[in-house]
Amino acid sequence: MDRYWEQFKTPFLCFAGYSGVGKTTLLEGLIERFQADQIRVGYYKHDAHRFTMDKEGKDTCRASQAGAGIITINDPSHFAVIGGEEWKKRTITHALEQCDCILIEGYKLSPFDKVVFLDAEGKLPIPASTPGINAVIHQGIVADSLDASWPRFHRDQIGDIYEFVKMHFSRASKPLYGAVFVGGQSRRTGQPKFSLSYNGLSETERMTEVLHRFCEKVYLSSRADLEMGGLAKTTGAERIDDTHIGLGPVGGLATLMASQPDKAWLITACDMPFLGEKNFKSIVEARDALRYGTCFLKKGGLGFEPMCAIYEPKFIIPLFEAMSRGELSLSRIIADLPFKRVTVPEGERTSFMNINTPEEYQVARAKREQEQKSA
Repeated sequence: MDRYWEQFKTPFLCFAGYSGVGKTTLLEGLIERFQADQIRVGYYKHDAHRFTMDKEGKDTCRASQAGAGIITINDPSHFAVIGGEEWKKRTITHALEQCDCILIEGYKLSPFDKVVFLDAEGKLPIPASTPGINAVIHQGIVADSLDASWPRFHRDQIGDIYEFVKMHFSRASKPLYGAVFVGGQSRRTGQPKFSLSYNGLSETERMTEVLHRFCEKVYLSSRADLEMGGLAKTTGAERIDDTHIGLGPVGGLATLMASQPDKAWLITACDMPFLGEKNFKSIVEARDALRYGTCFLKKGGLGFEPMCAIYEPKFIIPLFEAMSRGELSLSRIIADLPFKRVTVPEGERTSFMNINTPEEYQVARAKREQEQKSA
């Protein structure tokens, strides 16, 4: 099996066995159930023999024989891409990464996680020492020599198999890291936003404390020329300076994700004084690690909130693609992708208010002081 699958950020599971044991029938049933649960599932078929997608004499075949490297064909409802070995890695990876999970038919001897179909006599089609065997599927007979620790399913137990596969994908979620963005220019507030304080505590410190309750590690995302004095040390969070200069939160997030490409990120800003622990708790509990991320969707057509959101590892691909075409709005990038979207309750819209002027800061500080007195 091609080793580049090891780099996939979308979880996959192989279904392996001899021809005629029911692999395709089972996978068809699993795909239908994933579809019913609104989970975008990809299917990859490994064919040990040569296959043909077009017929001799057809336009696509003639173009291929003439030497075209990539051939595409489409109609009003779908399309296909035909290419040689040199195009396979990039094309397959880019296409399947857009799914939430991937079911692979074939690759019996691969080292990757797999569900193995037994033959009619209940025997494995591969050596028992083959790595990655997660479960076996039988037709009613299981050989006595089979490892008793492997979960066993009859091939007609579609519901149980589906729950097993879905749980396998859920366990593939990556650790959650947090970051407070402190590097804004603060041109209108008259003082650096990272230093704005409420009830004697800076927002940078408060947000860092909140994120520590949900994340394994927390960082400060900043531009390199930002002087924070002693505040950075008091937060207990490591600082990561942007390597993508002048690109705002998009550049900061790209820097974070490139520094830890196997981690998911929960990010926030230092200028949202009404965000509280309950907001972060809501987004973490709603997290769907199979999507590109999880974000709040504001009611009334107000769009997405990108600065209290979770970005899964595979978001790095569309993020860098967006940067390459000059798209610097996280909200617009999110809008084009299958994110898990959590609706903001009517009474919590003000939680996502930004502070941009001295007047807004004074109003927010007075409100926060009143809230503390009332607590």
